[in-house]
Amino acid sequence: MMEIGVNVFERQVLEDTPEFELPLSEGADLIVCHTSPDPCGFADEYEKAERLAAAAAGRGMGLIANFEFQNAERSHIGSKGHEWCVAPDGGHRLCPDPAFLRALASRGELRGVMYDEFEYAVSARNLSLWWGDKLSFGAHAFPVMRTRDAYRQGEAFSAALEKYVKELRSMTAAPIAGEHVFPILFHTFARAGMVPNFKSMKESCTNLSFAVAAGAALEYGAPLWTCVDLWHRQSFPGHSADELYSNLVFAFLSGVDLAYVESTPALVCDGALNDRGEAFLRFVREYRGKERDYQIADYRPEIGIIRYDDTYWGQNLFWDRGLYGNGRLRPDRRSREWIRAVDAVTFGESGRASFNLNRIDRTLLKKHRSFCSMNALAVFDDRARREELSSLKLVFLCGIHISPRTLSDVSALVRENGLTVVTPPRFLPERSSSLTKGGPTVIGDGGGRWIVTEDFDSPALRRLIEPFLGKPGTVRLPFADREIVLSVAPDGDSFDVI
Repeated sequence: MMEIGVNVFERQVLEDTPEFELPLSEGADLIVCHTSPDPCGFADEYEKAERLAAAAAGRGMGLIANFEFQNAERSHIGSKGHEWCVAPDGGHRLCPDPAFLRALASRGELRGVMYDEFEYAVSARNLSLWWGDKLSFGAHAFPVMRTRDAYRQGEAFSAALEKYVKELRSMTAAPIAGEHVFPILFHTFARAGMVPNFKSMKESCTNLSFAVAAGAALEYGAPLWTCVDLWHRQSFPGHSADELYSNLVFAFLSGVDLAYVESTPALVCDGALNDRGEAFLRFVREYRGKERDYQIADYRPEIGIIRYDDTYWGQNLFWDRGLYGNGRLRPDRRSREWIRAVDAVTFGESGRASFNLNRIDRTLLKKHRSFCSMNALAVFDDRARREELSSLKLVFLCGIHISPRTLSDVSALVRENGLTVVTPPRFLPERSSSLTKGGPTVIGDGGGRWIVTEDFDSPALRRLIEPFLGKPGTVRLPFADREIVLSVAPDGDSFDVI
């Protein structure tokens, strides 16, 4: 069963506005509530939090507290002197007041604490502070190092994040989640103990964002959430009712554990449900409480991409603040490899520079589509092990680092399982390195093979991997005892189940 929710705002909840009431008229499992330390007319923020908890409990729904205000406020001091936005180490990030979280949990319905756009705050150095102060151009979420070594910075960030998540977990028993605009840091967050939560629709193909987040969920044994987001760049709502419904159905079919729509103002107009609101209620009627005897842990990807997540998604110009927000760290060819690998396995549909349409170049002219061709894809980080990789038939090795244990497991899968590996020479086992030559070089190894190339765009490479790619125009999702196959509509916004 997949839990279904809707993203609301605290004033809508507290004032019982139509934007809160109408989307819940068929029921829901939970609300994802944008909240902040603003007292909203109550004696203090703690009383307000208790009222939010009571409102959710009164409807028999769970409450996920979504925090986004810190992304646009340089500082916020609560009524008891707590600083919400500036950490003791000087980093600009969400620093919840434990008493506020306790108040939200006072009715026993707090189901999660969500840091909205956390990965963006890290990679773009809190660029959203510009919204609150036009003279402000961001601040580091965590202090960065004086280094030009992206791996060293990445490991330092990972350690700092694990400490931060541990601090959050000491304040609440509820799960901690991000909400990712860009397809980065799912694995690093999951390794630290956060729930992977990908944006559907928005500016990326939903099934590609799923593939990245699903790899993190598989690798770290985490649940998988999705925010079905009606924003498209600065347009809201920027997606149709049919596209909304299709993305919700995809969430159910793909094994997602929890899906919610962002947000209620897009579902209600002039005090009545609009076509998007009706599409949401249709989905609730058809799928809420519906049994589904598989989940994301049962996903069996056949094409994999293994990479060190250095926060590169294709950003340039406006979004580019250096890897991990460290201006000394410039992305190079290695950082870009995984984007080209995705393009290679989607018949060139996803884009050589980025599969998120926010890149500042001609990508801006590309029409958004929610679904593109994809055959059983998942993305893993540099420390994935044999257990998570055992279903793969084709894998790409990419990026600035892959752990020796992962490379050893991949080598064993080549010899024993017949795995085909596409790799630049730097990840090739030493015993085979002398066999490489110009262009894609195929090296047999036990039951499998290595395809060695520096060029993931090569037509010759694409011919070699074509048997693994499935059929153009379809999305295939194999699970332990079944497979889901979708025929994508020509406009890319919906599908038929085959």
